[in-house]
This record gives sequence, C-alpha cells and structure tokens, in this order.
Amino acid sequence: MIFILDLFQNKLYFAAIVDKIYIGQNIYNYVDAFYKCRDSFDIFTLKYNIKESVKCNFISGIISDYSEFVVPCHRIVKYLKHISSSTYEGNLIENCAYLNYKLNYEIQNIKKDVEDTSHIYDDVIKGFKDHFDSEIKKCMESMKYINRNELVELTKLIELHENFDNFLNNKYKTDDKHCIYGKKCVESYLTYIDDCYYDYDRSFCKLLEKFKEDYNEVAKHVINCEEVSRNLPPIKKGSRATAIMVLILFSTLTPFSVVFLLYKVK
Repeated sequence: MIFILDLFQNKLYFAAIVDKIYIGQNIYNYVDAFYKCRDSFDIFTLKYNIKESVKCNFISGIISDYSEFVVPCHRIVKYLKHISSSTYEGNLIENCAYLNYKLNYEIQNIKKDVEDTSHIYDDVIKGFKDHFDSEIKKCMESMKYINRNELVELTKLIELHENFDNFLNNKYKTDDKHCIYGKKCVESYLTYIDDCYYDYDRSFCKLLEKFKEDYNEVAKHVINCEEVSRNLPPIKKGSRATAIMVLILFSTLTPFSVVFLLYKVK
C-alpha cells in the first residue's frame, strides 16, 4: 500500500512560500499555484456571456484584424467578475497573477511574429480599463507585461509544480501511476538547470533551486517509485566572466591563429 504522509499531502511543502523571492514582477511568487488557477479558470469559464461581444470585439481588434481574442476576452472577463465578487479573497492575488500570465500568453500566441508585444499589451490593458474597469480594478496591480523568455520560463515552472503535485497526490496512487509524474519532475528539472549555468541569479533559476529543496525534502517520504530519484542535484554555477573572456579571446583570433591552434591540438 502506497503511503504519503498527510502532512505533505496537504501541500506543506508550499508553506515555505513565505520565503518569497521578490523581483521586478511578483508573478513568480505565485507560479506554483498557477495550474490550480488554470483548472479553476477552465471549469468556471466553460460557458460565458456573449453580451459583452461589442466590447470584446473592440479589444480583440487591438491585437489582430481577426476575432482570435474574442473568446479569451469573454472568459477573462467572466473570471475577473468571479474572483472580484467572491466573498473569499484569500487567493485573489494568485488568481490575478494567473490572469496576467493568461493575458500575456494569449496575446503572444496570437502575435507569434512579434518579438516585443509590450505596446500591444499596454493597449489591451487600456481597453480593459475603458470597457471593464470595475471587473479588472482589483487585479490592476498584478497586470504587467511579460516578455517571451519569461513567459516560457513561467510555463516550465507551472508544468514542474503540477507534475510534482501529481506525484504526491492520492488520486494517482493506484498502479504506481503517480511515478510517471515523479519521472517527469526529475527529467524536467535536470533539463532546465542547464540554462542556469552562467545566469543563475535570475528568478527562474532561484525558483528552480527552491523547487529542488522542496522536492528533496518531500520526495523521500514516498515509499514506492524506487526508480524515481529522491535527490535533485544543485544548479552548477559557472563563471560568466570566464565565458565572456573565452568569447573575446576567440573573437580576436586571426584565421591563421585558429589554424595554428588546431594544428597544435592535433
């Protein structure tokens, strides 16, 4: 029989979130809850009110000549109303942060050929303030532009935390199904830390380090899934200065010098 301490099933490993990593955008502080916000968003906005079509058509027109953003707009507005009117506001901030991620994702998914969508994002936010001010008001502090690299990193972190939660979740105990999620956790983490070798001070890497600490503390209490590692390695930190010096060195070498070096190596 598979047993995981209830202490950890209650997601106590997230309690360390009090030790937040504050950066320019506080959206990273809530990324571990985004998959839950996403599931709630998907369920609650399965049906939406088309009475706001004129307003959403206008906002969609800011992004594209087509109506690609109309449905996402309807769903975002409905969820904004839901979380703003809820009597329980304990998770308001994380839901607002998720909606900001969702909004940035939808814009960049539509405008795949535009590298910097910050001006489009700003115009869309203005559109929401003009047409849905009462709905978006409570979330305005969370509304910030996210560039493409940050969006990719956030998506990776969302998947990482979702797989970790599934690895610990009671509903996946039968037939060792939850072991699959543990394997995904380990594989993803090992892949992601490679990107932190020379740039480990950024928020993505700090949160990977934090995830490693949580994982190593909790995973050891899972008594099956022997093939899943219980100890994630720390991020290897290289010297950025050394990397820059190597690049400068090779950029100053003449073709003759390169040929000579290659000859000496042989």
